[in-house]
Amino acid sequence: MKLNNPALLIAAILSIVLLISSCTKEQSAANANKSFPSITKTSYSSSIGNIVDMDVSLGDSCYYWTKSDSVSSGDSTHSTLYRSKVPYSLPTGKTPNDVVAIGIASNNWCYFWYSDGTVSSGYSNNATAHTSPTSFVCPTGESPTTIVSMSIAKNTNYVYTWYKDGTASIGTPTNLSSVRSPYTYTLPSGQSISNIAGIGIKGSDSHCFVWYNTGTSKTLSGGITNNLGYYFSPISASF
Repeated sequence: MKLNNPALLIAAILSIVLLISSCTKEQSAANANKSFPSITKTSYSSSIGNIVDMDVSLGDSCYYWTKSDSVSSGDSTHSTLYRSKVPYSLPTGKTPNDVVAIGIASNNWCYFWYSDGTVSSGYSNNATAHTSPTSFVCPTGESPTTIVSMSIAKNTNYVYTWYKDGTASIGTPTNLSSVRSPYTYTLPSGQSISNIAGIGIKGSDSHCFVWYNTGTSKTLSGGITNNLGYYFSPISASF
């Protein structure tokens, strides 16, 4: 069929262009819906509850205990990257609100310190698998309720404790200042002690990971025991 009328010719050309465009869009949609893996954030959670404490294992896995009776493991910025949250058990009569700090030793024993001045040891999900609660002592002027966080250095198994007054001590699970009396620590600019959610000492190099929760943001810094932002300033974290 000949199209001698210019108007009809233009209309025909436009129809062909629209048809080709429609087919191209349909093919693109079909490709988008093929069996390509979808990119989601299901590998970790942006929030798994209020944190009791964190620590780092000998192999640098980070453990996160929450006040909702769960523990998970991941890296320093993704709290459930390696293991989703599972329940953990405490000594009879104790709840997560009684836990003031948790630390992991070089043999992977987990120590749980409580507000009544006792400490037990076990696994990450069982606080008494190794020992039942026994008493521990704080430095003069400190108490279990002034503890911000605790961690265990994997190269020495010394227990490091950070307090609300801006000091830290070094000791054993039952005597928190038997190695060194309290000394001052500093935080990165813009952070306060009340923002600290947990502190952990890495097994590979003894650097400190420090997690912060301001209520509107969750971040992580890297440092040493007396300068919590020595290596890097806070970056975004998920816990």
